[in-house]
Amino acid sequence: MSTNTFLTPDIIARESLVVLENQLLSSTVMSNNVASDFSGAKIGDTIRVKRPTFFVAEDWGMTHGADVTMQSAVETSVNVVIEKLYDVSFEVTNSEMSLEIDQFSSNYLAPAMAALTQKIDKYAFGKVKQLGGLSQGGDGSAAYTPLASLSDIANLSEKLNDQQVPTVGRKMVVSSKQQTKMFAIPEFVRVDHRGGATSPVIEAQLGRFMGFDVVMSQNMPSHTNGACPDEDLTLTANATVGDTTIGLSGANDSEILLAGDTLRITYNDGIQRDHKVTNATVTAASSAFAGVTISPPIYGHDEVAVHATAKIAVSAAKAVTNVSSFDGAASTYTMSGAFVKEAFELVFIPQAEPMGPGTSSASVSYNGMSLRVLQTYDHLRKKDMISIDAMVGAACVDGRLGSVITG
Repeated sequence: MSTNTFLTPDIIARESLVVLENQLLSSTVMSNNVASDFSGAKIGDTIRVKRPTFFVAEDWGMTHGADVTMQSAVETSVNVVIEKLYDVSFEVTNSEMSLEIDQFSSNYLAPAMAALTQKIDKYAFGKVKQLGGLSQGGDGSAAYTPLASLSDIANLSEKLNDQQVPTVGRKMVVSSKQQTKMFAIPEFVRVDHRGGATSPVIEAQLGRFMGFDVVMSQNMPSHTNGACPDEDLTLTANATVGDTTIGLSGANDSEILLAGDTLRITYNDGIQRDHKVTNATVTAASSAFAGVTISPPIYGHDEVAVHATAKIAVSAAKAVTNVSSFDGAASTYTMSGAFVKEAFELVFIPQAEPMGPGTSSASVSYNGMSLRVLQTYDHLRKKDMISIDAMVGAACVDGRLGSVITG
């Protein structure tokens, strides 16, 4: 006769992590391979996440008397703030703790991880609004038009190409509204046009289309733009690669830019590149916006962080357009996003076991994710108290590597 084995925090933690990995979407489309490096970090801490070393290929020109340009192998890093500690706690009886792990998982862990997944995805995808680019459907004359045709998606690809986004591994995470528009594109739902084996309508998933791995999330963010119309502004001074602060002239007094608004700058090479405002609020005075901070910084097609030569500068005469507001009034729209996973960093922090007595605990980390399970017995209620928590931080670490899609 078999006997039941009571579930321990270690067993619960390992099973919870498996369920979380199967449900979480943000971890599959964002870089998240640094969890084990930051054990001990706390809410509010800023950690430095390493980024790959970049080099520039120079044209030597077969001049044998000239030396090659030696570039420093500098490992860059970016800041990620640990902002959230998400917790799911529930009570179970002794008999429930003696269930087989598959029964316990379906009864408790699956719904608990579904709640945790929604919180983490909503938080992580909230960083999509920091992507530098802005893409919309139609001819650009109507506000916040979603992608609704092959031409719209082709224009999105062109936007990413202009931003020098790698073509390999491009993701498109769409809102439910954008998904509806894509289902109305005949070529998107027809297998013979997609080149795949199945239809996304049949499989209830979006699959790969026109160079993008397309998925839908119900947790995409929205943005409310500042009350600044779609008007031509000009830079108050020349800008060079790496600049994060600019001034704009040609505004009407009391117009407002908000964090997340998009400025489209015409560069000296003739290409328009988008930048997000990062100030909380900037109000125009004396017909100008002063001290507007932007992300990504001013950049060029050959520019990398470790290369000192500015390949492209932007002259003050170049046009700057606020493309977040079309009529000068504050409006709200839901976002989708197209990017490569290196645009974001999603960090799970391995947590320490509690110091106090009376609580059993276990922390597990795998594949860039980390969970902690705490188990305490309540003698008055004759029940076990189970808490499952995850400490996370997320950031858009390179806004050049993607574009917001309006909807």
